[in-house]
Amino acid sequence: MRTRSFFLAVAFSFAAFSVFSQREETVLGERGWGLSGIWGGYSHQYTTYGNTDAFNRGGFFGFEFGKSLFVGWTHYSLRDDITLNLNDNQRFDFRFNGGRIGYSFLPYKAVHPQLNVELGRGRAKLAGEGNDDMFIIQPSAGVEINVFRWFRIGLEGGYRFARNVDYVSLNDSDLSGPFAQASLKLGFSWGRYHKRTDYKKNYED
Repeated sequence: MRTRSFFLAVAFSFAAFSVFSQREETVLGERGWGLSGIWGGYSHQYTTYGNTDAFNRGGFFGFEFGKSLFVGWTHYSLRDDITLNLNDNQRFDFRFNGGRIGYSFLPYKAVHPQLNVELGRGRAKLAGEGNDDMFIIQPSAGVEINVFRWFRIGLEGGYRFARNVDYVSLNDSDLSGPFAQASLKLGFSWGRYHKRTDYKKNYED
């Protein structure tokens, strides 16, 4: 049942991505999907591992295409010194490295919605049981705020799906959980949107 729910969530994320991508192209008109920006930044994430609240912090870097699509790399690590209520309150640590794909709708707006998907390798460390590598995918949705042309703030919520957890005292659901995240995004996006004579917005190289 958990595996089925996982694949349904992934399918829903990509379906929503496809639908909104088509809708945004209809609103903005035809435009190129060439390189249009370079961005990097920091993410601050509040989440849970098991029944324990935790704080993750990390960074990301990547390339923007067509003013809307972001493709890059991300990482984060557990910043709190936490113990899991297992055998003798075992100390726990976690790190993640992987790819990041994001899509912003109507990015020329000061506040606009966005979808993100991060996926890659997670590595946990549990006292007494050593290290364990697993697959992590975490879709999220939220809004992005254009503070300056070179500075944006992202606010989003999502869910972390952990798979292939091999610990004796932990399973996939223990390391899966919801999260809330704030991101500080720095970089530059070139080109601009303008209104054409038929009042449709278009991307100008």
